[in-house]
Amino acid sequence: MNTYIIIFLAIIVFWIFLMFKFRKTYKITNSKKVFFNKQLKKIIWSSSYKEQVVDLDKLYHKILQEAGYNGTFWEILKSHPSEISNINKIWELHKLRNKLVHDFDILWDNVLKNKAIDYSREIKNILKYF
Repeated sequence: MNTYIIIFLAIIVFWIFLMFKFRKTYKITNSKKVFFNKQLKKIIWSSSYKEQVVDLDKLYHKILQEAGYNGTFWEILKSHPSEISNINKIWELHKLRNKLVHDFDILWDNVLKNKAIDYSREIKNILKYF
């Protein structure tokens, strides 16, 4: 009986080892990080606040795709990437982007400015993760 327990535990330990050894890890090269940071600065300095929010959403999606995630931004966010520290904030910002693109509601510039600042902070945070 003890032999079966030892074999069973050995199989479990081996299985756990294999899971960690072959798990998918996501990394972004330093040159891509530099590129994304340059894009971030361009977006912040050259657009209206509405365009900033839309372009920052696109940039965040590109960063996640570069890290190895596939699908639409919505699909990626549904998979709850571990690299995103505040998934609810990203959902909120992505919903704002959708509202800006699909609705005719007018949002005040100061609201959009604050959201653009939030989005740029989140992009800086995820780039630090990789």
